[in-house]
Amino acid sequence: MLNVNEVKIPGIEKIELPLMIKVQQIIPDDHITDVSITLNNEMNRFLENNNNSNPFLNKKVAITAGSRGIDRIAEVIKSLVAEIKLLGGSPFIVPAMGSHGGGEAEAQKEILANYGITEEKMDAKIVSSLKVEKVGETKDGISVFVDSESLQADAIVVVNRVKVHTDFAGDVESGLMKMMAIGLGKHVGASTLHYYGFDLFSELIPEVGLKIIEKTPIAMGVSLVENAYDKLCLIKISKPVDFYQDEKELLKMQKKLMPEIPFEEIDILIVDEIGKEISGSGMDTNVVGRSKNIEKNIKIILPLDLTDSSHGNAAGIGLADITTKKLFNKIDFNITYTNILTSGKHQGGRLPIVLKDDEFAIKTAMRLLKKNKKDIKLVRIKNTLHIIEMEISEKLIEDIKDNNKVRILGELKQLKTDDKGDLLSYPYV
Repeated sequence: MLNVNEVKIPGIEKIELPLMIKVQQIIPDDHITDVSITLNNEMNRFLENNNNSNPFLNKKVAITAGSRGIDRIAEVIKSLVAEIKLLGGSPFIVPAMGSHGGGEAEAQKEILANYGITEEKMDAKIVSSLKVEKVGETKDGISVFVDSESLQADAIVVVNRVKVHTDFAGDVESGLMKMMAIGLGKHVGASTLHYYGFDLFSELIPEVGLKIIEKTPIAMGVSLVENAYDKLCLIKISKPVDFYQDEKELLKMQKKLMPEIPFEEIDILIVDEIGKEISGSGMDTNVVGRSKNIEKNIKIILPLDLTDSSHGNAAGIGLADITTKKLFNKIDFNITYTNILTSGKHQGGRLPIVLKDDEFAIKTAMRLLKKNKKDIKLVRIKNTLHIIEMEISEKLIEDIKDNNKVRILGELKQLKTDDKGDLLSYPYV
């Protein structure tokens, strides 16, 4: 058990927490209100463009479900199951999440259950296995693997959110191509591709995805896009031949929808929670920087807690500078290191300084930066998915006074913690 309760830092007792205020970014919130109707309309459009040829009649159909916290993903999968049944197919669900869940079949099924994807709720079997088969090779001889259970199907439907990736940049990043290459590749396939490093992913992911389309019964792709509030705003169904181009265009759209933290310089970024369902790296590097050559001029990143949905997977904790004993005690190092070593990004497993509680950690960061409560530029966010609203220290108010895309909510309040040293929520009472 980690014991950091007796860490001594001279002068920390003199440090006072800053005054904070809540602010909100002004961003449109257009989103889908009825998933089943939207999916039905998109399915009808897909069938019309396919000359009304039914690709699912009397067929056993595998539907992929991943490990990211996609908005309303249970509704999407349930509606998709219903649509395929109406078309005469027999759908089942396969967890497609590479090495997540510690590379264990039952754990991957449990991850889906946390998102509301269960056999009872979906009215479909969930078939979880780590067995794979080699279906081909890339031009450079890299083996391509696919989930054995999916290969038993007559048709495979690929479902994923289209989103910028945290570790590589390309025409396509996180979407249908990655779901096939990494998700359907299970632990073996994910390990194989990650061995070659993220520097090659912009070319490797599309090549592997196209090989899987060529060699397996991929029948349809369902791309999901979320708006700046992480709400589902678009569903697009594509034919396999259109996967790459459609995903390329949807990625451009998603980049325009992504919010940013609206400050050029931050001394301390407090992140209430990190987790795998929030980002593959726990914290989205497109928001916090420190990867993909993205710099956000944040001096100290301080995550306070790990989400329960992460099941102890703290991959990406290496992005942080300081953290809390509360977060550290939730880490399952077997699951975390399995994921990190599979990805080949060992830096993501490096541990930051661990301190006894939120208050002690924040004051330590302030002392390291030699900033008092009046001078510190501090931003607090829930997580990197939720940055529309945030709390900022009084020093940063000057930075937004002429920004018509940010409005102030409430008034300055003294940042406080409870008797355990955990931060209270604004207005800190």
